[in-house]
Amino acid sequence: MRARRMGDQGEVLLDVRVGIDGRVTDVRLKRSSGSELLDRTAIETVRQWRFTPATVDGQPVAEWYRDWKWVFRLNG
Repeated sequence: MRARRMGDQGEVLLDVRVGIDGRVTDVRLKRSSGSELLDRTAIETVRQWRFTPATVDGQPVAEWYRDWKWVFRLNG
């Protein structure tokens, strides 16, 4: 992995919006790790996930989930 070769590590903070179908509809970079590669990896990965949407009165609603922290650390 390029990030490992370059010694990249850090924390990425994201805000993620989940739509009524459980798909991610928006991702905002709230705080960068300082590495464009790590930031992009976190954003692209979250966009692929599927969730159970929030509900109000039993009906699915779109919702923002704030301050998701991704930590990238090199081990070994």
